[in-house]
Amino acid sequence: MNDEVYVTRQLDQFESITQALEARGFHYAYPILNQSVMEANKLISEQLQIPIATRVFSYRKLRIVEDKPRSIEQVYIEYEKVRGIETLSLENQSLYRVLRLQFGYDIRRNEEEIRIVHASEEEAQLLHVEEDAEILMSTGLTYLDSVKPFEYFQIVAIPSFFKFRSVTTV
Repeated sequence: MNDEVYVTRQLDQFESITQALEARGFHYAYPILNQSVMEANKLISEQLQIPIATRVFSYRKLRIVEDKPRSIEQVYIEYEKVRGIETLSLENQSLYRVLRLQFGYDIRRNEEEIRIVHASEEEAQLLHVEEDAEILMSTGLTYLDSVKPFEYFQIVAIPSFFKFRSVTTV
C-alpha cells in the first residue's frame, strides 16, 4: 500500500477520521485502551458545561492504520446521553457511527484547537516515537446542535498522520 499514510482534515467541514480512512481505503484497527463511567472533573465539567461530578462516559483508543500506531484518542460524553454505551463493543469502530446507529445522534458541528506538544512517556511508547518527540495535539468539542457541547475530545498523533486543508472564499 501507499507509503504515505495520512488523512486530510477539511477545517471548514466535519468528517470523522474513520470516514476519511475508509475513503482512502486504509486498513485500520482501534483497540480500546480503557473505558469507564466516571465523575467529571473541573476541566471536563467546564468543557461539557455540566456540573462537577456529573457522570461521564470516558474512553481512550489507539488508532492503528496500516499496522502502525498513528494516534491516541480520548473522549468524554455526559453519561445520561449515552446510557448503556459501556456495554457496546467500541473496538475497531467509528464512535460517531455507533452514536448514530445506537442512539440516533448526528454530530452537526465541531470546534477544534490544534497545536504541537511533546510526547509523554506513555504516548511515546504507544505511538512508537521517542519520548519528548514533537506530536500533534487536537482538543475540541462536538455538538448535536449549536447550544451545548456533546463531546469533549483530545487526540494526540504523529504529525504526518494529518494534513489540514482550509478553503476561504471572499
